[in-house]
Amino acid sequence: MTTLQASTRNAARLVYKALQTSVSPVNDLQYRELLDLYRADPKFADAVQEVAEGLELVVLDFSERGLIVVPTSRESKFSVRMADIRTNLKADQKAGLLLAHVAIAAVFYPTTDGLDDDNYIPPPANLAQFRDVLFALARRLKDAGGNVQDVPLELAPGWELICAMPTAVPASQRASASSLTGLIGLALSHMVSGGLVRIDRDSSDEELITYTATHRLRVQLRELTLRRLFELAQTSSTTAGSA
Repeated sequence: MTTLQASTRNAARLVYKALQTSVSPVNDLQYRELLDLYRADPKFADAVQEVAEGLELVVLDFSERGLIVVPTSRESKFSVRMADIRTNLKADQKAGLLLAHVAIAAVFYPTTDGLDDDNYIPPPANLAQFRDVLFALARRLKDAGGNVQDVPLELAPGWELICAMPTAVPASQRASASSLTGLIGLALSHMVSGGLVRIDRDSSDEELITYTATHRLRVQLRELTLRRLFELAQTSSTTAGSA
């Protein structure tokens, strides 16, 4: 085992590791050693935070599961905006895709208790659960006529689109962003690649695939900007689950 020294290079290396959502300390020795150094050496921890700040990032969480950094603002190079999401999608599909991300998160965390409990492990969830919550959320927003405090009206085309979508579509159309299943599938693909969820059980039948939330998702949800929208999704999750 190597012994790493506190240095600007290693501080930058740790931030680099944190930005790679597919990298885990479990199978990366250098990552584990850098985390140990971050824990043991306050000066090194300060250097890591300075490197992150220089990149317009902030350290949200640190544990044996890794370092979690997020952009400090929408202007950050690492920030994802609606305009960045699949440029081949129409504006209403992009808005619907954002709502799909929120609905998926709410299925895993239907109450805020789970967000504050490090020991809480959300049970696996499937496509049907995500789809039901997404439709319930869109229906709730549409019924409110967009008159919901702290929910951007730019998302209105998204919930209008979702409410107009049929609940059942031919198999050949399920992957389309013009279907509930397609929107959920795109959102799940983004979240898997971003290290927010992982496939728990794979299957040739997409209805049987289950997904599990990662620690990264919980940490990011605690710092969520669209808090009111997530609260509405949580309520929709509870309603859909009891239907």
